[in-house]
Amino acid sequence: MDRRSFFGRVKSSPFKSFVYPPYYDKKEDFLKCLECESKDCLLACKEKIINTENGYPILDFSSSGCTFCDECAYACPKGILSIVNKKETINAQMIINPKKCIAWNQTICFSCQDICEEYAIIYKGMFNPVIDLDKCTGCGFCVSVCPTDAIEIKTL
Repeated sequence: MDRRSFFGRVKSSPFKSFVYPPYYDKKEDFLKCLECESKDCLLACKEKIINTENGYPILDFSSSGCTFCDECAYACPKGILSIVNKKETINAQMIINPKKCIAWNQTICFSCQDICEEYAIIYKGMFNPVIDLDKCTGCGFCVSVCPTDAIEIKTL
């Protein structure tokens, strides 16, 4: 395999930078989702954050976050999302962009900290929020409440 073929293959991976529900074993298992016509996992999500991208279930934190309620796993007819594979975190890491964050720019705001049930957002001083990655589950609730979209998502 030549260099161009190798990098072309890496670039075209269907599992690139998406955030997936926390109930899968291997990303490759999502190939079975392409055969699923029911999309029951989308309907089961009470927070309505599961959407599809090219046939794969992905999480969209623009309006809410994941409560880890297990409903999508119970609803999955193919068993790709399974309670057996439940993880304590989502394949995402939240990062606060200081240039966009109004707290970092000297305006009092605790929106992200107030909604975080894991107490993963701490303030260094009055205006400098940071995310404690050891506590953060990647649930995404902080993303949906940020008034300036300062919380960015890095997929793992």
